[in-house]
Formats: sequence, C-alpha cells, structure tokens
Amino acid sequence: MRKLRRAGPVPYFVLAGLVAVAAVFLLTGAVKKGVRPGSGGELDTLAFGYLTVGNFWNKIWNRMYIGDQDGDHAGEWPGGSGVNYVYIGNLWFGTLIETNIHVSGDFPYLGSAEWKELPPSETELLMSNKPRTWGNRPVEKVRELGDLDTYAKCDDSDAGEKGPIPLITEMHAIQWSAPGHDDWIVLECWIQNKRTTRIEDCFVSLAYDLDIGGSLDYIDDLVGYDGNDNYDLLTNPTEPGTPWDPNSQPDGIWDENDAVNFTSSSATKPLDKGTNGFKRMLDYMYDSGGESRDTPGYCGLRVMGWMDGSSQEKRNETLIEISGQHSWDIMNDPDSDAYKYGYMIDVGVFEEITTPYDWRIDPVFGPFELEPDQVVHWWTGVIMGGDLLALRQNADALYADFLGPDGLPGTEDDWQVVSPPASPRLVGIRGDSRVTLRWNPNYAIGKNTEKDPDPRTKVVDFDGYIVWRSNIGFDSGWIPILWVDKRSTSQYRNFAWGWREGQGLKPNNPLRERVPKGPPKPGTKPEPGQGQNDPNLMNAPAVTYESITGKFPTKLRKPVNGRSDVRLRRVGDYYEMVDGVDGGGAVTGDLANGTRYYYAVVAYDFGNTKGKTKFLPTMGGKNVNGLAVIPMSTVRDVLDYVRVVPNPYKGSADWEEWTGSGARLGKIYFMNLPAKCTIRIYTIAGDLVRTLEHNDVASGAEPWDLTGEAGVQVASGIYVYHIDAPDYGEKIGKFAVLVGRQSQ
Repeated sequence: MRKLRRAGPVPYFVLAGLVAVAAVFLLTGAVKKGVRPGSGGELDTLAFGYLTVGNFWNKIWNRMYIGDQDGDHAGEWPGGSGVNYVYIGNLWFGTLIETNIHVSGDFPYLGSAEWKELPPSETELLMSNKPRTWGNRPVEKVRELGDLDTYAKCDDSDAGEKGPIPLITEMHAIQWSAPGHDDWIVLECWIQNKRTTRIEDCFVSLAYDLDIGGSLDYIDDLVGYDGNDNYDLLTNPTEPGTPWDPNSQPDGIWDENDAVNFTSSSATKPLDKGTNGFKRMLDYMYDSGGESRDTPGYCGLRVMGWMDGSSQEKRNETLIEISGQHSWDIMNDPDSDAYKYGYMIDVGVFEEITTPYDWRIDPVFGPFELEPDQVVHWWTGVIMGGDLLALRQNADALYADFLGPDGLPGTEDDWQVVSPPASPRLVGIRGDSRVTLRWNPNYAIGKNTEKDPDPRTKVVDFDGYIVWRSNIGFDSGWIPILWVDKRSTSQYRNFAWGWREGQGLKPNNPLRERVPKGPPKPGTKPEPGQGQNDPNLMNAPAVTYESITGKFPTKLRKPVNGRSDVRLRRVGDYYEMVDGVDGGGAVTGDLANGTRYYYAVVAYDFGNTKGKTKFLPTMGGKNVNGLAVIPMSTVRDVLDYVRVVPNPYKGSADWEEWTGSGARLGKIYFMNLPAKCTIRIYTIAGDLVRTLEHNDVASGAEPWDLTGEAGVQVASGIYVYHIDAPDYGEKIGKFAVLVGRQSQ
C-alpha cells in the first residue's frame, strides 16, 4: 500500500496522535495513489521532465498533468531551496452526450490520468533542452516562447466509464528565468472535438492538490479566490467573509481587479464598477499559518480561455471566463465521471475555505459548445507568491506578459518576455576559510553563454556576469561579490549596465551605460533605463571582462574596502574566482569555516532598442546554477565541525535549510564532513547498523535514511557514529532517533 504522504517537523509527544489519525485514513481507504513510469500496462510510456529554469520548479508529464505527490521538484519554491510544495494537477474535460456524462481526465492519485500520448510525443515528453527530440515538435501548433518549453500531445482513448469523447489535447508548458517573470509556469493548452457531431455543455478544469510547506502540516490548507465572483467585492481573502476596505488591502486593489491597466478590448473588458482594472480570475491555496510560518507560500491558478472557430493559431478572441471554483478534501477525491462533472457544472460558486484541512481545488470555465474539429484554446498560469500581495503582483505581471504592451491577446507582442543569456555551469570547491568557484560558459554541447544569440532579438547580447553569495539560503540574503562587465560597445545598447556614464556621452544617448542601483523606490519616477528588476551593484567589486587574464589577480575598477584586486582568472574555457581571500590569496575573514554559503553566477545582457518591443538589460535567475558550499579547515581539527542534524531526530525533519533540491523524509544528515571519509553507525550495544561512504568536495553533507544494511527502518534509540577520514583522523559521537510516521 502506498504511503499517504511525506511528513514534516513534529514534536515527538504528538506522534501517537498522528499515528491514530493516520490509522483512520488507512481504515477509510483514503490512501493517495500515484502513477509512475514503468508501472505496467498502459502506463509503460509515462514520461516526465523538469521545469527548473525559473524560481518555481515542477515536474511535467506526457499525460496532461504536472507535479508529483512525493516532492522531487514537485512545486519546489523557491527553486533549489528543497521546500517542496507537493503540487500535482490534472486536466479535465467534461461534457454531456445524449444524456450520458463523459469526463476525460482523472485525479492522478486515483491511478490514471485517462490521457494517452500521441506522436510525436509518444514514449517521451518533448523538451526544448533536448535538441535531438525537440526538433520533431509540430512547429505550426506550438511556439518556443520561454527559456524552457515542453510539449505533449494526447487523446482521451484511456478514458473510463462511458469511454472517450473523443478528443485531441495538447499541452505546451513554458518557463522563464528572468527575475520578475520566474515565479510561475505557463501552460498553453488546446482541446479539439474529434467527433463528427457537435458536443454541448462542455467544461474544462484543472484539478490540483497543493500542500504548502511540504511538511506534516498538510492538513493546514486554506482556499481563496480573487476574481469575478461579483458578490464579495470587499472580502479579505485571508479571512473570507471579513469586510476589508480596499484602501487597506495589500495592493490597494479590490479583489475583483488587476492592478495593471490595459487597453479595453472584447477580450479584456474592464468591470463596470468605476474601477480601472480587469478581472483577475485567480484562485489559490495557502497555508493556514500565512506569513507567520517559516515556509509561507501561496499558489494560484489564473486561467485565460478562448473559443477558436477555425485553427489553433487563429482565434476570434472570445474570452471564456472562469465560471466556478470548488474544493474537496482528502476523503472525497471524485472517483466517477458524474462526481467530477457535478463540480464542473456548479457555476457561479467560488468557495473560500476557512477550516484547515487537506484540500484540493478545481477552477472551471464553461459551459461552451464545440463543433466538429473546433478547438478551445487557453492559457493557465501556475503562480507562486510568498504572501497575498506577492501572489497578486505576480498574477498581474503574468497577465501583462500574456497581453503584451498593446494590452491585446493574440498579437505579435504577446509573451515578449525578456530572455537573459543562459546561466553557465558552476562548480564550488571548499577550502580553509575560502571557496573556489569555477564557471564554464559552455553550459551544454554546442551552447555557450557568451556566444548564443538572444532567442527573441537574434542578437548576441551577452554583457557580463554577476557572482552572488548568501549565508541565509537560496531565497534571500544575496549580495553581489563580483561584477564582470564588458566594455565593448554595441548599437543595441539601451542604458546598459556598466561604467561609461559620465564620460562625455549625452544623457539620452542609447549607448549610455550606468551602474544599476536596484529598482526605483515606491512612489518615485524611474531614472532612464531603471527597471523593477535592476540589481544593486553600486558597491559590488567590479572588473572589466576584457581585463581577465590567465593569471591571478584581476584589477578592480576601483578599490573596495581597501582592496584593489580580486582573486580571479580565466583558465582555458572556464573562469576561476576564490572567495574569502584578497587578490594575493591572503585570507580576509569574510568566510567562516563550518558555515554554509550559497553561490550563484548569472549572466546578463545589454537590452535591445530595436523592433517594436524595447528590452532593458536583464539577468538570469540565481537558482539556475545555485549551489551551497561549506568552507572547511585543512588541518586535523576539521572533525571538530562534524554535526548530526537534527539531533535528536523526532520523527521527521524539514530540510529546506540544509539539503537544497535533494530534500527527502526519513533522513538525518552528517554535516561538515571532510571531502572523503567513511561513516559507520552502531547501536549503543556496539552492533554495526550501516556503513556510509562520503566523497564530496563541496557540500560536506551525507544523508542517512534511517535504515540498516537490509533496508529495514531502525528503531528508536541512541546510536553511535564513527568517522574515519584519511589525513584527518577519527571521530566518535552519538545521536538519538525517535522514529515516528515518516510519510503521509
């Protein structure tokens, strides 16, 4: 029997109660099932890929659903943090044919998605980072818009009960890496009626489950809605039913409206309420603890849909708005077409749930009709935000990207999102009070960060690198520790980041460069070229790209904290920088041994002033190649830093602070280990339980899954560990394990 779900931190004195609750779940048959590759029968061709270039990581499958119930980048946000929001969602299409209810699509926990892949996506999921297969994609039906695109094509021949409708459905998943555009995943979908007759009373929905925080607190979900319900104009979304003055709301915007103004059109008509916005149509789930939790987060879905009278590339811009949004709990996953269709046809209901539990949510749009071969075409944004304000802002920014500068859908400027140069490959090597970073612009075979043209403008616009460091985590605390900028000029420069400002150029000259100092302050007018996603490089140690040679050091453009150079050089195809020392290699005291530091190297471009759309300079996201490194002494006292985390282990552990994207339950970690050592774990009686071999020059962390050599989980008790490290010696320590329920 499958385990219910993964667990999070819980005091040991409540484990007995949790076991009792779990027993109730098991006895009532509420066990979450999943589909997996190679599970047999019709699922043998199930395939997945990872969307990991943005700040919201997720799995994408070739069966019209995304996410995974067991973590592993399933709604991981911020990307690279290891905080999995355990997102899973599936596409449903329902209709009534001769009084018979047909619903194609199933909740993935129930064992089948009811969609079966068709060529060219058969047996695999086509992804733009796999050039050998991506070349087979149907270019007339899906456009490469983002920094990572996927494509799958299915029919509903696997549909149960009354059988297929039949339908052809396609899903194009898109992701961007540019800050300000990286907290969401966009799904472009088409469904085509392949019957020889018209079908009526059609509805489309995306049923999904989200467990904010990915911990044992999975029963703390709440549900909200921000859109066109027309009856709770002043509802406080975090306290449904509570009156809320729009002037006191986080963004000052009624929950019915976007905070973005666009040109009025038939597809984006403003509300007739004296407001200046448009219907946000955003449903979301969030943690009942809200911003007070250690892992706050909101996840929302924004659906934009159209009827298409002819083909998938030419639509009449008839907007189908969200017609309803419903919720159900873990005990009531709909297992029949009638049950699912009952939710879909209950229009005009927009539920807001205030009772914490394990909820699912189901935004729906319809009803509509489809003639033979007619298509319904829509976009869905799966959006993350740290709080309600951030979620709303991201929903509005996504909608702005969708419409483009002209405020109209279906035009050439749609989705003209900035595209920074690809992030280079990054490696970190720890040392004594120092970390060596090496990055290679050859990030893939035949791909080069500095030489690849921008996919939007077709211009080679690489302009430099920024090296970032944080001692807090992947999601905050970043400071620039090195700025590498090209001095060469280009006719495409548009207030590019650099140092030419003040060298006699006219203020409005398009070749003018500037030192970015962060986004404009609220209520102030942006300076020429200043954007909302500008980094603050005013005090960053800066060097010119052309000044880097094959020898240490490289001269800084101007002294920083009394230092005039940096430990930086170019070695063959890669760059090497040593953090924690000055240009001569002397320790500066910036890094402490035994402390975990996070690094990222991003590339940026110089923008574009040609064409209909003007782009400001933009940089890549920090999570694309982010890594964690622990500097460590090279003398024998290195073993003094070794720790077991957590100690004691109390039934579960949240690993966002330590494990990066490898978060798993039922694990402890040996931290701050030397690069190579052997760990032997014994019972207090001296019996050998497990032997672990550690070989890692960067992280110094080795997990143990709390099982013995035979794979059986250990019992609660005191355990002794012995570390044997060549060149360092030996260390003996002990830790406690209190085994509870490790998965849900």
